[in-house]
Amino acid sequence: MASTAEIKAQIQSAIEQANEAIGQINAAQQQIETAVGAGAAATQDTSSSLPGEALGQWQQAKERLEETVNLVLAANTAFEQYSNSI
Repeated sequence: MASTAEIKAQIQSAIEQANEAIGQINAAQQQIETAVGAGAAATQDTSSSLPGEALGQWQQAKERLEETVNLVLAANTAFEQYSNSI
């Protein structure tokens, strides 16, 4: 069985990995925001509903990424609490 110190180190490593993932998610959100702006500018004069649908889906994707960040942060907090309790 692993020692308490080893468990805490493994938890800290996992949290650091999750924080790196958050950074990548934030970068993805920024890229989607750029895509939304470019897509909106490129299709501003169209009468088709398809670009609007596409832009809405990109916005939904961006919102879901934000939800993902919040879930990862909550998990990090739970692991930190666990680590502090052992």
